[in-house]
Amino acid sequence: METDSAHWVTTLEELLCEIVASKEAYEEMSLTEELERKRIFFMQQAAQRKEFEKNLREEIVAVKEGGVYKLKKDSPCIYDGVAATVGSRNLTAIEVDRLILQREKDLIKKYQEVLNHKNIPDTTSAILQAQAEDINDIIQKLTLDLNLEENNF
Repeated sequence: METDSAHWVTTLEELLCEIVASKEAYEEMSLTEELERKRIFFMQQAAQRKEFEKNLREEIVAVKEGGVYKLKKDSPCIYDGVAATVGSRNLTAIEVDRLILQREKDLIKKYQEVLNHKNIPDTTSAILQAQAEDINDIIQKLTLDLNLEENNF
């Protein structure tokens, strides 16, 4: 049985996989010509997730005192298939916002899962909380944009 310390590190590695998957999805969506209006948003998110990935990789190496980290999960990632869905279904801007909003909310739950562990170091907690706050800002922006789009403002 995994100790709580080992379990939260595994959960952190799984979060890293989620961040990488979201970065790759945003990169792919930024190339979708049908969503020209959202391209800048997708590029900004890809850059943000690249920075999150770099920070999490460094933190995992520090926490594990070197060594290797796992970069694949046993189960599908939250953002798996999102870019394909956006690119192939001719979704409206509102439908894209809804899809991304739900995925971002699911990603926040993954952050909370790691942050709920008792043995998480303060530095790791601070990094994760800062990233979660940035994602919450995106959720709030998407929610506002979605409300405005749906109400034709």
